[in-house]
Amino acid sequence: MKNIEEKLNILRKLYQSDLLYPFPYNDCAKISAKDDEDLIPSLDLYFSDIAGFCSWGKRILLWSNEQSGIAEDTLRKSFSQRFPAFTEVFKLINDKETPQLYNQILVYDLMRLTLIDILSEIENEKINRSIFLSELSPVN
Repeated sequence: MKNIEEKLNILRKLYQSDLLYPFPYNDCAKISAKDDEDLIPSLDLYFSDIAGFCSWGKRILLWSNEQSGIAEDTLRKSFSQRFPAFTEVFKLINDKETPQLYNQILVYDLMRLTLIDILSEIENEKINRSIFLSELSPVN
């Protein structure tokens, strides 16, 4: 459980650090086509989904299996996997030309992967606890 709590603290710090920076509109404008109005809402949805899960903090430990499953299904997909229409545009994101967007995507991917890891550890602890409790049960 201590390992999970340490990761939850890392997640909290990542989540709080992102709140310090505005959405990278200017970087999005640099890479999106003039007629492409979907990049910003798609990024916003992607970031919001991840931030929404992070906002639960330690209360993630109280999630039902259903809640965890919904979160994992969402988190298992990177931006490119969720929005394949932007695969070519996404190749234009780098630390030189679009530094704010690049950094924001890195932070959100780190949050996403940390959340997946936390949910996996929670699931393993539930399984181990279940096995332990079943071993304590009297045999009929």
